[in-house]
Amino acid sequence: MTAVHPYRRAARRPAVLAPLMEPATPLAVLHSLLNLPVAIVLFTYVVTAVSLGAGLLVTVVGLPVLVLALAGCRLLGSAERARVRLLLGERVASPEPLTPRGDAPRPVAWCGAVLRSGSTWRQALYALVHLPWAVVSFTVTVTLWSLGLGMLSMPLWYWTLPVDDRAIHFLDEAGPAWLGSTPVELAVTCLLGAVFTLAAAWAARGMAVVDTTLARGLLGPSGRKTI
Repeated sequence: MTAVHPYRRAARRPAVLAPLMEPATPLAVLHSLLNLPVAIVLFTYVVTAVSLGAGLLVTVVGLPVLVLALAGCRLLGSAERARVRLLLGERVASPEPLTPRGDAPRPVAWCGAVLRSGSTWRQALYALVHLPWAVVSFTVTVTLWSLGLGMLSMPLWYWTLPVDDRAIHFLDEAGPAWLGSTPVELAVTCLLGAVFTLAAAWAARGMAVVDTTLARGLLGPSGRKTI
């Protein structure tokens, strides 16, 4: 299984700077930013729909509701595989198709196939385990890129601060000033911004690996077959 957007290091390009120079990095950042809203939708759907179906199992409508909820998980899994393919360049194979068994009427056999399908339950599990990871990836992405780009571009906007209050405090206004307005301090700020920006690019690359691993393990087939 290979990625459409691999990180390739060209000749004479320092390996440590590779993520900053690859077009795959902005796509990975976008994927991390979308993780949280997408994960909230998936988590809310699975918890609400599956819980509703399970709670209604004592009635005649419980089983159909549960089956439809699980079938919806398969559709949401398809959407997630498409997002991973588009933004991370990873082609995650579709899970095994449903295989109705027995001589029961087709609707009944299809319901049984949905309930027996391990891939269906894994896609429901993906919605549950993806939310905590989405919170982490979103927070790390926003924090590192905000710090990096904000500090790196500081000489461009520093002059907009009030002349009599250009000291930037690290924790709060009552604490000691972190940076003042001297050229040396601005240069140090830019250097730190470059470090944070590089760290953000590497973090985006690492989080993309985690996202593709989750997608392959929970949204793909049980085997190693690829498409």
